[in-house]
Amino acid sequence: MTSPLRPLLRLALGGLVLAMLGACSAQISHPVSIAATPEVLRSIDRYERAYLLVPGDTIEVVVDQMAEVSRTVTIRADGFVALPKVGEVRLAGMTVPQATRLVRDRLNQRIYNPEVTLILTNPRDDKVFVTGEVGRPAAVSLRDARTAAEALIQAGDTVRSASLRNVALIRLDPSGHLVANLIPTAAGGRAGLLLALQNVVLQPGDIIVVQESGRSQFTRFVQDFISTPLNGFNQLLTPYIQFRLLKEISR
Repeated sequence: MTSPLRPLLRLALGGLVLAMLGACSAQISHPVSIAATPEVLRSIDRYERAYLLVPGDTIEVVVDQMAEVSRTVTIRADGFVALPKVGEVRLAGMTVPQATRLVRDRLNQRIYNPEVTLILTNPRDDKVFVTGEVGRPAAVSLRDARTAAEALIQAGDTVRSASLRNVALIRLDPSGHLVANLIPTAAGGRAGLLLALQNVVLQPGDIIVVQESGRSQFTRFVQDFISTPLNGFNQLLTPYIQFRLLKEISR
């Protein structure tokens, strides 16, 4: 990612969170629509969420008209699989398209222009992610946490240093933009926070961020979290998923 993108993304998300702070009475289920900067809006379908392969994933390798090479394999604990005419190849940490290209390139050394398809047959449970001032920052199975309150409890609840009024939900929206929403609390204390979070239904890949108490600007907190665009997210999410930039901003 090029460095000129960083201040633009930071500005866009910073302005978004400022606007959300001014609309604390809004429910998260009906978020206020905030216009991003013109530079950001020039780029459509900016980001995608990519599944990363890990040990234990089972992959069906299909090579057109070559049944002797096609087979189903499971990624070993060391991240490798063994394939006929390919040998040992490390697939852990890759997306399925990346793994497909690698297998095709390796096989192309033995077979001219092979048509290769990789199919993930046992994807892991969808995850949501909880970070910040919590007991155990973690990736939480969506099966065990349908709401933000359940995810927070799974991550060890808030710690004493947490601000109970400044919790954010960061989500990749359908247009490919990262959106940060402040979750408003109608009542004070931990009970008020949990009541508010229980009304927030999670989606795969959601990130819940709990701010440290005493920080004067929630905007600055979110900016710190994404000070290098996507790096903060990807350090938290890997090896589960990865955000990838699809298109640079047009100039």
